[in-house]
Amino acid sequence: MPREKFIGNDRHHDMACHVFALSGDPDAAAAINTRYARLGDLLFGVEDVPVDDEVADGLAVVTNNDIWTSPGAGQPPAQVAPRSLTLLCREFGFTPQEGSGIRLWGRFLPGQVLPQHMYVTTPGGRIWDTMPEMPVYRRINKDGRNPGAEGDAPNGQDIMLAPDEVFSIEVAALAPKTREIIETPDDQWEKDIEDADAGQAERNGQGAGGDFIGDEDENALNDS
Repeated sequence: MPREKFIGNDRHHDMACHVFALSGDPDAAAAINTRYARLGDLLFGVEDVPVDDEVADGLAVVTNNDIWTSPGAGQPPAQVAPRSLTLLCREFGFTPQEGSGIRLWGRFLPGQVLPQHMYVTTPGGRIWDTMPEMPVYRRINKDGRNPGAEGDAPNGQDIMLAPDEVFSIEVAALAPKTREIIETPDDQWEKDIEDADAGQAERNGQGAGGDFIGDEDENALNDS
């Protein structure tokens, strides 16, 4: 299915993928990105972390011991991703709930401790995402592997992410501002006829990846 883009407003065009997935609030984008970047730094091991149950410096919920007991960047994505997504839920206020049909997704490449790309899927069979300088996109969901911001192949078909790179966690509900976009009526969306670029192809960062907001990498490790 051709992707559709949100045309209700352009307030989300500067939003990183993880900000849309975890918050959806343009007014809170900088604060969300800062905490996300901080979590990425701590998981990647850019500094020593105390061994205690105090909230980690710069975070709101995740503790130092949560960081200590998490797989590091040297572990394969299949080990890193479930813990990473669980910590993201904890830090940003999501309740895991099996059977909800609502999922937070992350694409993890080797060496990354936070997702290269984040997006969401809903029970109605749609997949939703964005990247900086792009609108919010939606399209029919194909097993969580065809987020719209990744673009289209030269033959016009959806780009399909590799199944061993994508992981998800079911949650009770998405963030209110994310739902606000998702629940807008169909007349706020239009078919996207522009040539779609595979947005992450040239943005493979070291830790979380290369989906930027402003001038910052999403885990403050690899500005480029």
